[in-house]
Amino acid sequence: MKKGYVVVLILLALLTLASLALNGAVIYGLLQAREIALATVASTRAALTGIGDETFSYTFKVEKEIPVAVSVPFSEKITVPVQTTIPISTTVVVPIDLGITSYNLKVPIRTLVPIDLEFTVPVSRTIDVATTVPLDLAVPIEIPIADTPLVGYLESLDENLAKLEEKLANPLDP
Repeated sequence: MKKGYVVVLILLALLTLASLALNGAVIYGLLQAREIALATVASTRAALTGIGDETFSYTFKVEKEIPVAVSVPFSEKITVPVQTTIPISTTVVVPIDLGITSYNLKVPIRTLVPIDLEFTVPVSRTIDVATTVPLDLAVPIEIPIADTPLVGYLESLDENLAKLEEKLANPLDP
């Protein structure tokens, strides 16, 4: 039984050494993962620091056709000047009573009548306008992130990442 006892002890020693080697490999892998996580948290904090000073920029484009239908009342008084000369050329028959008989006297009239007048003409109308107005706009929008509520969330995220970074750098501190 001594020989079986020695074989069992050697087998247990080999299994113990294999377990220690595997535990060492797991611990080494976890330490590597902690270093990667620490570097990732540090780079994330560095990236967050610059975001608060950035400006959100966007160009809002509007391409539409807007129908417009409107009735426009129009009321105006227009002064119309009239300056002209009217020629008159006619013959007027004037009956003359001579007592015994009457005589028709023909009187020729040839003259020019100058006219210089101003007329006020009231114009009152409603004009219907119906058209489509094409609207093609590009409105630039710039919003500083520091002026938005997002900056508070970024500060809170940075504080939490700082705590995580401290924990990863000093895992044994309470």
